[in-house]
Amino acid sequence: MKYPVVRCAVVATLLSGAVPAYAADPYSFFYVGLGGGYSHVDFYPADFQTGLTDIPKDYDAGYRIFVGWQMNRNWAAEIGYTQVGKFKYSTENPATNVNQEIDYKVTGVEVSILPTVPLGSKLSLFGRLGGFFSQARTTVNNPGGIPSGFIPNSQSSEVSFLSGAGIQYLGSEAGLRIEYENFGPVGSACQPSASTCSGRANAQMLSVNFMFKF
Repeated sequence: MKYPVVRCAVVATLLSGAVPAYAADPYSFFYVGLGGGYSHVDFYPADFQTGLTDIPKDYDAGYRIFVGWQMNRNWAAEIGYTQVGKFKYSTENPATNVNQEIDYKVTGVEVSILPTVPLGSKLSLFGRLGGFFSQARTTVNNPGGIPSGFIPNSQSSEVSFLSGAGIQYLGSEAGLRIEYENFGPVGSACQPSASTCSGRANAQMLSVNFMFKF
């Protein structure tokens, strides 16, 4: 056999070109994350205002855990659980000196896709589009045992459009993400029947998240 060394070199060159085609995409990986931050709701006046002295506490600290798949440099998919927060809506009645306080807790499951725009090898901007499967729960507290004539203890499950945007830094094993999310409307309307409603609100959160690749 003539020139065996040359033939081996040719074969090795061809194989070296074929291997990367089957190698794992360095921009495709799975990850998990957790984070927390400032959450806010805008209560719907039609469901909450009583005409008395209304005092909303429309902010809280929320947290989230999630798992995702970075499919390539430009797209990722995620599913996660979020506790948006526990908010309050108080009503003061000067005539009877009786206060009514409503605890309003919002949790839910997120399913979304993330379009990603790389700014470098580790830094990127991203958006979020998906659905938020929420549960809003109201608990009415009346000092002195006075029964509520407003919103009863109730909970409701809704699906809303989820959107968001943020920036992330992702190294070889871990990363950091800052993100704003708009969960859309949560809870159920109190009109025309107030017997089974939780009350509606628009929910949002600004969070800092840690990510770990695996």
